[in-house]
Amino acid sequence: MLSRILLLLTLFMTLSTVASAQCTPSRALVSGYFNNNVLVYDACAGTLIGPLDTANRISGPQTITLGPDRLLYVVSENNGRILRYDPSSLAFVDTFLDLGTSFRPISIAFDANDDLYVAGFDADSVRLYDGETGALKATPIAARAGGLDGPEVGMTIGPDGRLYVPSYYTNSVLRYDPQTGAVTTFIAANAGGLRRPRGLVFESNGNVLVASEAGNQVLRFSTTGASLGEFAAVTGPAGMKRTTDGRLLVTSGSSVRVFNLTSGVSQGVLFQPENSGGLSGATNVEFSPALVDVSQIGSQYWIVGSGQANGRVLDLEMVSATGTMFGDAFNAEDVNLKRWGRMRVTFTSCTTAELTWDSTGDDSARFGAGGYYLELLTGSTLNVACIQQGFDNVTGYDFMNGAWFGDEARNQEDRDGEGLMITVTPTGIALLTMFTYRPPMY
Repeated sequence: MLSRILLLLTLFMTLSTVASAQCTPSRALVSGYFNNNVLVYDACAGTLIGPLDTANRISGPQTITLGPDRLLYVVSENNGRILRYDPSSLAFVDTFLDLGTSFRPISIAFDANDDLYVAGFDADSVRLYDGETGALKATPIAARAGGLDGPEVGMTIGPDGRLYVPSYYTNSVLRYDPQTGAVTTFIAANAGGLRRPRGLVFESNGNVLVASEAGNQVLRFSTTGASLGEFAAVTGPAGMKRTTDGRLLVTSGSSVRVFNLTSGVSQGVLFQPENSGGLSGATNVEFSPALVDVSQIGSQYWIVGSGQANGRVLDLEMVSATGTMFGDAFNAEDVNLKRWGRMRVTFTSCTTAELTWDSTGDDSARFGAGGYYLELLTGSTLNVACIQQGFDNVTGYDFMNGAWFGDEARNQEDRDGEGLMITVTPTGIALLTMFTYRPPMY
């Protein structure tokens, strides 16, 4: 009972059932190539937050990275654009570059001067743009220079300041030296069984991990480009990301797989289920630090509804709301109401009732059907008046108002942390808010 009162007094604070004390609060952003969007996840809980973009700006997302201006850059390959978003609010900022569909940008990397390298998959070249104005400064790797054929998502600046570019169709990795302008082969074609290289990351010792998509492997190479064998077996690996806690994340099909960065031992997947949120064609992953305590953003779920009192019974049509965010990011126009189902509250005394619900069928949230007994936790003097007059003698609906929770004795189970707020006007118009949790199949 005490925990119920505390929950009520703190306005039903959201509790996370899955956050880990070992996890640094952050959001994981995964490019879903076939989703034509970037999906945003709670990196600690492994749960979907939602899509990054809601206006169809993204088509065939590839590389995602945080820029030196602290904005989130998304490469939208199929429409030839580099888009920017606010990593805090996830709001769209602008189109930084519009390169056209013939270039097909696939990967970006910022140099020491905060200028932007952009690789074009169809153009087989790499351009350099001013990081502030977006003006073209140079084409460091001209079309097919060094044999480049299909630059990939793993293009990155190495610890030596040189640009490393996987070449998909030549099964090799090229290296561009900005000091000399030379484009050379760093990893020779098919070295160590390399086939269709995509992602590329450096280890702390300077060795290189390369995703061999057609080889179903992540391969390791030395600082000279010599093969050091297999790091890990992965089906169709694409983009890769090192984490600060010593893990390697590898996008693979509709999942993000996790490996120990030292041993290569698999640590499972980042999200459960693997294709959470309908993720399809994962190509890249990036992290955006959460500015709030994500351990307090959990699985609680609110349902609201209205109806009409009929004697001792409330029949209510219930809806759920999605589509906007807290605080300054709130936009009423983004609120999307969908029918959840129906609820009925049958009052059996001044302080007890029975709740039933039906959320089945196509025009519902499909939570199922069920119910349980309720007891009044907090009410008003009108509830006291009901008790004094006797339930059979009371008129009006005022006694229904208050906070109702599961009756532990009659239900023979504890439903702490879940309840209803009921308000009924003198004319019998009823408003109900239920705070509960997402279903287990979510």
